[in-house]
Amino acid sequence: MTDMEQPEENVHHSTDITRPNPADQPATAAELVQLRLEESSLSEPVKVLLQEALGRGEARGTSSVGRIYLESVAVTGFRGIGPRTWLGLSPRPGVNLVVGRNGSGKSSIAEGIETAFTGVNMRCHGLHASRSSNWRNLHHGGGKPEIEVKLAIEGDAGRSTLTRTWDGEDFGTSRGELKRPGHGRVPVDRVDWKQAMEDYRPFLSYVDLDRMISGKPAQMYDAIASILGLRHLSAADGRLRTEEKALDDAAKAAKAEVPELRAALYELEDDERAVHALLAIDTPGSPDFSALGALVAGLPDDSDEGLLAELRLAAGVQGPDMEQIDAAVARLAKALADAEDVRGTSAEDAHQRADLLSKALSHHDRHADEETCPVCGTDGALDADWAARAAAQIAVLRQEAKAADDSRSELRSAARAVQDLAYRPQRIPSALTDPWDAWTACRMISDPGELARRARETAAPLADACAVVKERAVKELERRDERWRLLVIRLAAWAERARAAEESAPRLKDIRKARAWIKKLSTELREQRMEGFADHSQQIWEKLRQESDIELNGVSLRGSEKAAVRSLVMDVSVDGQDASALGVMSQGELHSLALSLFLPRAVTADSPFGFIVIDDPVQSMDPAKVNGLAQVLHELGKHRQVVVFTHDTRLQRAFTSQELPVTVFQVERGQASRVKVTRVNDPVAQALADARAIAATPNLPVTARSHVLPSLCRIALENAFLEAAWIRHHRRGGPEQELHAAVDDAEKFRKVAALALFGDVRKAGDVDAEVRARYGAQAAQLVRQCQSGAHPGGAQIPDARRFVDDVDALVQKVRRPEVDA
Repeated sequence: MTDMEQPEENVHHSTDITRPNPADQPATAAELVQLRLEESSLSEPVKVLLQEALGRGEARGTSSVGRIYLESVAVTGFRGIGPRTWLGLSPRPGVNLVVGRNGSGKSSIAEGIETAFTGVNMRCHGLHASRSSNWRNLHHGGGKPEIEVKLAIEGDAGRSTLTRTWDGEDFGTSRGELKRPGHGRVPVDRVDWKQAMEDYRPFLSYVDLDRMISGKPAQMYDAIASILGLRHLSAADGRLRTEEKALDDAAKAAKAEVPELRAALYELEDDERAVHALLAIDTPGSPDFSALGALVAGLPDDSDEGLLAELRLAAGVQGPDMEQIDAAVARLAKALADAEDVRGTSAEDAHQRADLLSKALSHHDRHADEETCPVCGTDGALDADWAARAAAQIAVLRQEAKAADDSRSELRSAARAVQDLAYRPQRIPSALTDPWDAWTACRMISDPGELARRARETAAPLADACAVVKERAVKELERRDERWRLLVIRLAAWAERARAAEESAPRLKDIRKARAWIKKLSTELREQRMEGFADHSQQIWEKLRQESDIELNGVSLRGSEKAAVRSLVMDVSVDGQDASALGVMSQGELHSLALSLFLPRAVTADSPFGFIVIDDPVQSMDPAKVNGLAQVLHELGKHRQVVVFTHDTRLQRAFTSQELPVTVFQVERGQASRVKVTRVNDPVAQALADARAIAATPNLPVTARSHVLPSLCRIALENAFLEAAWIRHHRRGGPEQELHAAVDDAEKFRKVAALALFGDVRKAGDVDAEVRARYGAQAAQLVRQCQSGAHPGGAQIPDARRFVDDVDALVQKVRRPEVDA
């Protein structure tokens, strides 16, 4: 294996990148909304309403997953790839070109990344089954197709693994899973990036370029509107609008019901309760809900002199439960019979003898010196031997008497159960006083037989009396209150709705203030962010159009998210004359315009994706536009990991001819769909390769040895330290703007090294000591030699080839920094 091939164990792990220039996008839309809310003069209740509607979790952005970068992708048995093919990437900012002829398998890798994340292949999405069914590779019949993507996620010390597999022939039945350090395994559809994938889709194929321009106006509108980051504002307004409508409708319904309710009460003007209800409804200011509540509850008033209260008490009376009483009395009767059966038996005799001996033994214990029997007067009868025999006999008799004891215990328990049922409610109708007194008197009966008899004699008459009183009371209430009862149900329902409407009136007022605030802020932020998006699109177009006479004057949205007719307006002109973009642009110009719209959408600050995957963007572009595309991708590569798949060698030449840094991978296809990916160059490897070429030059001039050679090695080391700085920062999950500012400030080699070693440019003076401590004294000497090449005296390098080899070994160590403690 050559040093240009990609062994998986040499992958550079987690790294990071800052978000787009903080001066352009200082915060996400959600963060801006939160800031405006904190600074607003709204009352605290309105702010709380807005916080609830916005959702505190959403204030952090569209996804709880940190910024994501691609570390590698392995594809097996998918489309044009048979055996496992692996592409290793440095998960950090920069441009990566994956080149290869048509049919080499590069697009299968690009589509594999997209499919791993989404489970959908947009090339075949929506096409006839005959166009989308041949997704399995014909040369991989043995195992399951699989796509495995290694990810570096901001704040994670280790790498995550995204896998997608298929068990059957149906493309739509795949299973996706994300394994993330500290988070376990979860299905991909449960990872919190689904909405972000729709809004900030980081994948763009040649087919997507066509769809972006030729899509329906509403679809083009939605694609751009979604990236403005105002979705959560719109959702919050929707929640508030729903609640506002519900509260407003409830208040209107309660108000509209009053005239009919008042008329119904007038029909009962001979009933004092109806009069009181009318007075309560017509109370100035708001209804008297306390009075209405009393009427609804049926509380007595001055007009009924307690009669209604007495009737309601009688109607609600509950007599004794005869089933429970019958069961309790039956249990008592059985326990009594069992006790009688035991009486006079050997068990009973044993019980009595045991009691007698126990008393005698107790007497002996109290008078140990007295041996005369207190009953018969016999001397020497109650001595110690007798006491021992008596204790043993008592134990035997107690065992024989257990049946008698059990029967007595059950008899006592059964009697208590009957007595417990003989309760008296706190309030009873006066007509039931005597029968209830007779029933509750059972609690005072101690004789079990008498208790059973009296319970039977008093419970049933009381239950019958309760039933009669209840029936009479119910009929009387029905006779007196038939019309009132029907009306009071309606009155109760209205009072509940009216009270709720009155109590919610302040909230309704606050909701309207909150919605007005959201509407105003949405308009303001939409204009600001759309202006930024349009400016970014114009900047990209200016680089892509090159010699084109077509100018993109602006991009705007017409209509609103809820409007049936809405569109994306692209204001273009040809030689100063307004024109329709779709009517005057060539295919290459349309694709350039599509890129101008896609790229700002993919790199917006709200996106959690630190990468962009573009497949075949060069088609139909003339050479001038290809040079412009290289410049655009180079600018994006400062803030994003850009991975471009292309068969067109012009894009690679455009980077080389303009001296723009780029990492290039070559894809080659062998027999039986065996696809190999080889790294052609990267900034570190390129600098070392140039240094080796100089070192191998016969009769190397002194100036080249002392200045050019160490300067090239310095470039390799500086890029290696820069990679290490990204890795270190990404693992810590620090603010991206902070690192970006530090990198911009790291103008000198030692500052870049300080970022990698300490995460602090201010420790540039400690670099030599740290390099010596980590990599050895020779490494510190190499660093000094590389820096000396930029000085007038140059560096003294006895063995040029050995020097490059030593620098190469140090570079590989620097590029793989240890995990921070």
